[in-house]
Amino acid sequence: MQETLTPFGRNRYGGRVVGPPFGTVTREAVPQQIVSRLLDLIQQRHLGPGDRLPAERELAASMGVSRSSLREALRALTVLGVAEMRHGTGTYVSSLEPELLVRHLSFVLSLSEHGSDQLFEARKVVEPAIAALAAGRVDGAALAHLDECLKQAKETIGDADAFLVADVELHDAIRVAAGNAILGRFMESIHALGLASRQRTGTVPAVRRQALADHREIVAAMHAHDGEAAAAAMHRHLDNVERTARKEDM
Repeated sequence: MQETLTPFGRNRYGGRVVGPPFGTVTREAVPQQIVSRLLDLIQQRHLGPGDRLPAERELAASMGVSRSSLREALRALTVLGVAEMRHGTGTYVSSLEPELLVRHLSFVLSLSEHGSDQLFEARKVVEPAIAALAAGRVDGAALAHLDECLKQAKETIGDADAFLVADVELHDAIRVAAGNAILGRFMESIHALGLASRQRTGTVPAVRRQALADHREIVAAMHAHDGEAAAAAMHRHLDNVERTARKEDM
């Protein structure tokens, strides 16, 4: 990774204080261009989680923009979850965790007539594949964790909030056991988008009972290291959840 302007060293929060080639922007739609430029720098790995941007005056001068335009752009990045403006210390790149970055996408999804359908479509493409991978790679410790998740789900079947925690933890454990970082990050984003839907459908006792039965089938396939069975069980589970969600939305 190439960087320019690095006289600031590391900040007290552990991230670097960096000055990549921010470049200058034209006068049309200045704040939007600033946002686009900073997002590009993050994608190109010139800026990373926890990095502190140069002081406003210096950054505005290096980009050839006014401080008011820069502040507007930084506020927009803060709303997006990409930046954090800390009083007295400056502006930092956020942790860039998927849950943070997709929190506003869940709002967009709620406005979309087809958003829920597309979410389940994505889950049914990816999660069975993840389950199949996990079944082939899961070890003793991971199996014990999955068994514990089932136990917690059974014990909290009457408590929608606690059951949701056990539900999410089981799916997360399968994601981790699959051992594919790219698929894992994708699933983190999908789960964050679908959290509102899961909270809504999880209030129905019959849904929780069906989910527990589905999860038992999935975990049984994990113990058997049967990828095909794990994928099929996961697909059936998602079909069941989708049918319930459709009923709740009617």
